[in-house]
Amino acid sequence: MLTIRTIGRRFAIMLLVLAAANQAVSQTVSQLIMPWQEPQQRDAADVGRIMGPIEQREPSRDLNVLWVWGIDQFHDQWRDAHEYAWVMDRYCYDLLPHVPRLTITPVYYFPTEEQWQKADLVVFYLMPHHDGATGFDDGTEPEGDPRSIWDYDMIDAHQSRGGGLIFLHFAVYEGSGVELAKRIGLAWGYGDRERNIRPTVSGSVVTMTLTPEGFNSPILKGFPKQFDLHDELYWPLTGDQTSITTLVTAEAAPTNRYPQDGPPKPEQMDGKKWPVMWTKEVGKGRVFGTIAGHNFFAFNDPYFRIILLRAMAWTMNESFDPFKPLVNLHLER
Repeated sequence: MLTIRTIGRRFAIMLLVLAAANQAVSQTVSQLIMPWQEPQQRDAADVGRIMGPIEQREPSRDLNVLWVWGIDQFHDQWRDAHEYAWVMDRYCYDLLPHVPRLTITPVYYFPTEEQWQKADLVVFYLMPHHDGATGFDDGTEPEGDPRSIWDYDMIDAHQSRGGGLIFLHFAVYEGSGVELAKRIGLAWGYGDRERNIRPTVSGSVVTMTLTPEGFNSPILKGFPKQFDLHDELYWPLTGDQTSITTLVTAEAAPTNRYPQDGPPKPEQMDGKKWPVMWTKEVGKGRVFGTIAGHNFFAFNDPYFRIILLRAMAWTMNESFDPFKPLVNLHLER
């Protein structure tokens, strides 16, 4: 049986169009769900100050990066609310190819063993949607479905070789969350969903607060102690928080349902410090995880781009400098 693991740009866009075919042509799914959400505007001087000057034009070695993506099968009538295909297209074809000596390859749902062996970094931006034991949330596991291919042995081997991992937003939802949390620090499992106590902030302006460790991290270098993102966050997360370095926290608001009539009000926030971004080192491998990155708005935000691109450099033990020109490149929708 032929299983497609990697996919071309044209086919990716075709899948995106099919996934959102029942939506208005002039609006994205995110705009339909949260019509009040707007792209985050950043001051160019602040962005430049945080980035700093470019002193190194290319990485120290050839780099092989995999970007793992899929079609959103989770949101029922709001298919592609996470805009996995749009984000993959922007980063794999418009941005990362501009980094010298870096090869970026989009991968559909899970890399092959050969791809893992050659990868310096694997970025996951999708929902694995697999519980590792009984199949998917609906109790099925269709034969040949790429979502059924989830091999922790490959991930372990990658980390033992010193390979980097980045898990973005709903990519941290896999099975019970327990096994994934062992590799990346924190995860969100089907048990966390069923407890239905997850406070979320969906697409609203969320105040991020740097921890002391975050303030001193190369990933957040130059950022103010507090800054805002337009995003959706969710908790609780499964995992041992003593095994990670928490970089950024945020307060939570009550769980919301789609479509939403507006962001939560300040008085609705719970005052707690929930983890949003973190790092972890496993063997020789480095991990960056975050529950931020809900949709295209986040990935087109220069602040979020700085964080993500710095995380990519950090997980590969490389300088951020060659990635800096990408921060302000192709910010259009």
